[in-house]
Amino acid sequence: MNRAEIEQAVLKEMHTLPLDKVEATLSFVLSLKAKPVNKRPLGLLKGKVAFAIEKDFKLTDEDFLRS
Repeated sequence: MNRAEIEQAVLKEMHTLPLDKVEATLSFVLSLKAKPVNKRPLGLLKGKVAFAIEKDFKLTDEDFLRS
């Protein structure tokens, strides 16, 4: 979806909500604008941690999802 499609979908859904929900939605959107984006520098743990994956390592999707 592009920005215009998302905006149209949000407006369409907003029209079906009661006024208190619309006000709550507006408050939430305004709070998103007020929060600073915390950017994390790349390589934050470089030189502090290490890991290795063995060549014979196997993990199925099901095992991963159960872990």
